[in-house]
Amino acid sequence: MAHEAIWLRLFRPKLEWVEDACALCEKNPLFQKVPRKSISWLVSRMHPRSYSAGEPIIGMGNAGAGAILILSGEVSVQANGVELERMHRGDLFGEVALAADLPRTAEVVAVLDCELVFFLRSDLQEWLAIMPKEAARLLQNLSKMLAQRLMEKNKMITKQGD
Repeated sequence: MAHEAIWLRLFRPKLEWVEDACALCEKNPLFQKVPRKSISWLVSRMHPRSYSAGEPIIGMGNAGAGAILILSGEVSVQANGVELERMHRGDLFGEVALAADLPRTAEVVAVLDCELVFFLRSDLQEWLAIMPKEAARLLQNLSKMLAQRLMEKNKMITKQGD
């Protein structure tokens, strides 16, 4: 019986969203210099979900389990009732949760109906065990992205103090 499950997984048809998500990931800085084959392997283990317009996606202060890729639709990133950013197809948000188990620093709400794909920290940990070189590249990219974000915030704070 256990062998049947293996064969079903080997020969199950590729879902349409997997190819679409792979193409979007290839364009995202988080996946820079990560081979397509590795991206495809990782994306096939990600978790798709649909949201209706107005539906909350993540709540500020909630535990972060991973990053989220927008396949279609539009979301609003908000903090304390203020919209910080609108995000669209191909954008990735919540990536800090890939690095650390910290509370979410903003809430995200669907502005339009959305198709999203969740990239969980547990997916990344599995990937690290199986493809350490490729996963390490993604972690380097993540570190660079977070460092750039910190630099931008520091500049904003410095300008406000002047």
